[in-house]
Amino acid sequence: MARHRHSRFSGSFLLVVLLAAGGVRGGTKIQPAEIEKAVRAFLTAQCADGGELAEITFRAVPENIEVPGAAYRLHVAGDARTEWKGAIAVRVEVESEGRIVHRCLVSMMIRTYADVLVAERLIGRHAELKPVDVRTVHMETTLMRRRVLTKPGPPEGLRSRQIIPRGSILYEDLFESVPLVRQGDRVQVKVQSRGVSMSTEGTAREDGGWGEYVVVDLTGRRERIRARIDGSGSVIVSLDAGKEN
Repeated sequence: MARHRHSRFSGSFLLVVLLAAGGVRGGTKIQPAEIEKAVRAFLTAQCADGGELAEITFRAVPENIEVPGAAYRLHVAGDARTEWKGAIAVRVEVESEGRIVHRCLVSMMIRTYADVLVAERLIGRHAELKPVDVRTVHMETTLMRRRVLTKPGPPEGLRSRQIIPRGSILYEDLFESVPLVRQGDRVQVKVQSRGVSMSTEGTAREDGGWGEYVVVDLTGRRERIRARIDGSGSVIVSLDAGKEN
């Protein structure tokens, strides 16, 4: 018989195994409410560290499960899924007198909700977000498979990968880390050769993060080199053969 009950919990989910212990009610029968309680506790543990609010509706919970002993434990088994939303089922095992005496599936619908960041106006490519660029909208995220930005305020240290139209949901994959060096930046160039170091200035012709190589035009010289970024506005190059790739 199908049963419909609602429960609310918040967060994201991790793979765990929950043991819910209890005495037998009415002799050897397990009440569906006890199974629901164990499943709700399991799901709450899954979402302890996340930011989504979720609503669970039980669709089918087994009834009249009998156990041979005077006591039992309910084991709710997880799996390898990384998100718990939509129509799902979990396996519940009943342990009595040191052995598993029954296995069943509990099906449910999990609907998730979150405060999601939305573009308040058109956001250009490679733009760092400002507070006026975003607004927060509370919406259902059950069918969203891409990760969304849910933290209040614009994200720090990120810039847009592409043009984002006004009203668009801000997904994490629409952004990238702000590079330490950007095209057109003036950079300090540290040159190393046979144990001797010197420095000069140049202009970066590419964006890059720490440890990446970018092309640099040396100031006052008609020379272009390839140097490795080792800090904000700083690059390093070795003139010794085999030391720089």
